[in-house]
Amino acid sequence: MKRKTFTSMSLLALSGMTGAWAQTSPAPVAQGPISHADIDHWAAAWNSHDIGQVLALFSPVVQIDQPANPKPLDYQGTRQFFSMIFKAYPDFHVEVTQAIVEGFDAVSVERVTGTWSGPYVDPATGKSTPGNGRKFDHPGAMVIHYGPDHRITHVSIYWDQLTVDRQLGIGSKS
Repeated sequence: MKRKTFTSMSLLALSGMTGAWAQTSPAPVAQGPISHADIDHWAAAWNSHDIGQVLALFSPVVQIDQPANPKPLDYQGTRQFFSMIFKAYPDFHVEVTQAIVEGFDAVSVERVTGTWSGPYVDPATGKSTPGNGRKFDHPGAMVIHYGPDHRITHVSIYWDQLTVDRQLGIGSKS
């Protein structure tokens, strides 16, 4: 799918959107506004499955909000979360289908896919569940705020947990 990109758009238009996530090398040290390259780094880091590359995206004071976490993740929680995701879904992949960038804010609309092959640790309960080999494929969106150094200070992740749970056979007999 060809990626659509937009600039000079208000991010407020996306405030009612519900939907999920992706970079390569550490974020560049810069002082100006972010660009689509920052979103490309985001996607490449996710898809690298290299925790060092992923963590290089984030400020030490990052906060990540997403439906499955009982409270926002800080930097240490981010390390644990990504490590778990890469173990539970070793083929986890993010495809950015649309990116909107303005100033130090971005929205990354994504297609997220993977196979539940390893143990998943529920962030709310700490309960570990072994993988079942089922696949997921869902849309999502990330609302990302960057600092002047182009490191991420806040992310709000939106995805349809019910759809993913159904695809993975969670809470059902499918």
